[in-house]
Amino acid sequence: MRYSISTSFFCLSVFLAGSVCAEPVGQHAAISRLGELNGVALQCRYFDQTERIKRILVANLPKRRELGLLFEDTTNRSFLAFMQKDDTCPGSAAFVSQVDSAVAHLEAAFAK
Repeated sequence: MRYSISTSFFCLSVFLAGSVCAEPVGQHAAISRLGELNGVALQCRYFDQTERIKRILVANLPKRRELGLLFEDTTNRSFLAFMQKDDTCPGSAAFVSQVDSAVAHLEAAFAK
């Protein structure tokens, strides 16, 4: 199992907070990708997609605080980065396709 530097830092911070970090990198990457997309969805007012993303997370993730924090932190960073770069919003259909792909990745990463 390989861990990236950011995942290692995340695991260390979770460990120091008194929890165990056992999720593979693929699971963290899947959560982070949905967080990135959620930040864009908030900026672009694709509120139907923000609701969808959260429903998918609730349905697929173990109920662990650190996973929720990972999603929220990534969402916040994405939201601010989008605003700072003054990016343009992707078209609705293209964005839904990106979310579909990220959801499939998350569901595969957390398959039981």
